[in-house]
Amino acid sequence: MIQFGQPLIWVNPNAGNLATNPTPMQPLTGQNFEFNIAQDIKELRGLYKSPDDAAPGDAKYTGKFEFGRPDLDLFNQMMFADVRSTGGPQTVWNEAHNVPASTPYTITVNQSTAFDKDLGVKYAGAPPAVSGATLPQQLTRVATSPAQGQYSVSAGVYTFAAADAGAAVVISYDYTVTAGFQTQINQQLMGYGPQVELWIANMYQKSPNSLIPGIRLYAVKFSKLGMPFKRDGYELITAEYTAFADASGRIAQMWNPGIA
Repeated sequence: MIQFGQPLIWVNPNAGNLATNPTPMQPLTGQNFEFNIAQDIKELRGLYKSPDDAAPGDAKYTGKFEFGRPDLDLFNQMMFADVRSTGGPQTVWNEAHNVPASTPYTITVNQSTAFDKDLGVKYAGAPPAVSGATLPQQLTRVATSPAQGQYSVSAGVYTFAAADAGAAVVISYDYTVTAGFQTQINQQLMGYGPQVELWIANMYQKSPNSLIPGIRLYAVKFSKLGMPFKRDGYELITAEYTAFADASGRIAQMWNPGIA
């Protein structure tokens, strides 16, 4: 049977250290699925140039695929089996403010009530001059009593020097929200991780009621989740895996129902 294009993929957690509520999930916008079977050939050699016999040795069942829709729940089911909780950090980039013209020289950021982490302060325009020299664009954080070109911060309140009065600045920081959810990856003992089944179905030239060829891998563990961010392209998650025998000695099931 002719095959063309990307198959559908399902990840079904079925053993090992499982995430809370293990759930079959589908990586979406999938691309470039591979399943590779390789085995060593051991040769018996004597006086002659060619082997007298050859026999299969160790076998490997590996593969990889890509998908274009990052999903934290899917990552957790595939590889981490770790803590999922509601809420998480949100990043504010370059929130614009002006240092007050008179004391106190403080700025309270917009999300101060949920403030979490300072991510830096920069001058928004040309920085003030000191003794004929131009200050760097990035301000330096200090513990207390900032001088020109410095700042201190506590609980979302930023303090500046009198010499920076009226200066336009942009502030970046994280704050905590209760919406959404997060996956926390924690330190685990060696060997910790989920085992999953992989189901692959090829839909080329198939109608909704057609019999569909595919592959089932009974026991799979993932060795890599690559998350490349590209300046001029989409983030495509790369997942690499190894298949092995399950408790019943099964590795793979491949079927071809014929032309529908």
